[in-house]
Amino acid sequence: MIGAQLRTATAAVHQAVFTRLARAGHHDLRPSHLALLQFPGPHGARPTELAARVGLRKQALNPLLNDLENWGYLRRANDGEDRRGRILQLTARGMALMRDTLEEIELAMSDRLGAAGLQSFELALGQVGEIAREVAGSPAAR
Repeated sequence: MIGAQLRTATAAVHQAVFTRLARAGHHDLRPSHLALLQFPGPHGARPTELAARVGLRKQALNPLLNDLENWGYLRRANDGEDRRGRILQLTARGMALMRDTLEEIELAMSDRLGAAGLQSFELALGQVGEIAREVAGSPAAR
C-alpha cells in the first residue's frame, strides 16, 4: 500500500501546484511543462540531458522548451565549453515560479507536521527511494 499512498500524495501535490499556479495567473503551463521543471530542473542542463531525464526525445522536448522560453520561464544560452552546445537557464521568472509554488506547499506541510516531523518525513522518503533502487537492482527483483 505504500506505493498507492505515494501515488495519492504525489497526485495531491501536483493538484496543489496547478491550483496555486492558476491562482497566480500561470494558466499557460500544462503538466508536460511542469515535468521539465521538476527537481533537479532544467537549470544548467543541456536539452539532451533534460530529454533523457524526463524520458522524452529531443524532438518532443523542443516545443515544450520553446513554450517555456516564449513565456519567459527559461532561456537557452551558449555553452562556454562547447560552442555548438546549448545550456538551459531558468530566468528570474522561472526561479520565482518554482520557489513560490513549492514554498506554499512546504509551509503548509511544516505547519501540520512540525519542523521535526517534516525533517523525519523527508528522511524517510529518501530512504524509500534508496530501498526501491536497491530492490530494483537485486537479482530477486529481476
